[in-house]
Amino acid sequence: MIKIVLIDIDGVLTDGKVTMDSSGNEYKTIDYRDIDAVFEMKRKGLKVGLITGESTPITDIFNDRFKPDFFFNGCKDKAAALDRVLDETGSTEDEVCFVGDGQYDVSIMKRVRFPACPANAIQEIKDLSNIILDLNGGDGCIRELLGWINDRNTHEP
Repeated sequence: MIKIVLIDIDGVLTDGKVTMDSSGNEYKTIDYRDIDAVFEMKRKGLKVGLITGESTPITDIFNDRFKPDFFFNGCKDKAAALDRVLDETGSTEDEVCFVGDGQYDVSIMKRVRFPACPANAIQEIKDLSNIILDLNGGDGCIRELLGWINDRNTHEP
């Protein structure tokens, strides 16, 4: 049974693109279906974490907006973040779903029982995933994943 969902931000919650204005302000787009899905996961009792390799003011906004159970900002070693989550929750890798899309996600994808990725993830991540979503990052893929988790958790003891 999945008890924890860890999500990469750039390329999963967003489409992986960043728009910058002449003052250096960053803009990223999030699909409201994914916002709703994260809050629904939390209402269903799942622990939710956001893990990002970026450390910018906009990533702090994600933390404030989603209020995840776990937030790792500027995290280049995502497997170490997983270790912290497991230590804090007493859970195992068999109870974790991680959604990633890029090179920095490889180490954690190799460890969790439910590695997932959006349709537009790099090939190495797709090869490691046992859940390849039909939607791209930033296009509602977390909502799609929630449907998969609901089905899985309903039918698994």
